[in-house]
Amino acid sequence: MMGQQTGFHKELMWRVILTIVSIFGWLIFVVIWLFFLTSGMGLTQNLAVFLVSLLLLTAVLTLTWVTWVMKRPPMVQQAPGYPPVIRTTKWKVALNGIAVISWLTFMVIWLFFFANDFSLYQNFGAVLASLLIIGGVTWAIGLISR
Repeated sequence: MMGQQTGFHKELMWRVILTIVSIFGWLIFVVIWLFFLTSGMGLTQNLAVFLVSLLLLTAVLTLTWVTWVMKRPPMVQQAPGYPPVIRTTKWKVALNGIAVISWLTFMVIWLFFFANDFSLYQNFGAVLASLLIIGGVTWAIGLISR
């Protein structure tokens, strides 16, 4: 029992340390970027750089914690008299994750390369249209997986 607990703490400890280091590293990057490197680019390009950095941070933290959660059994047992808990399949989670990452990638490419050629309202329309598309894709994934 004690050996299992030590392994559990080791698995948990490096994830906590990586999370803290990643968040502080990202904050340091953002501060350096804002103070020293933003002057050569437009607002949309700076927003794209910010989104890319946020996307990388999210990817690191997601991979760190999802791998840990997938190894663990559910913490809560089914209570008698309640309907069964609907478990989400791994492929549904993966497809939804790919859809969201694809949308964020599109937004970064749009902001960095194309947004300067359009007005604020046209860019807002592009964001809304892309949100409708990604919402439809994730909704369809949810319907297929039932």
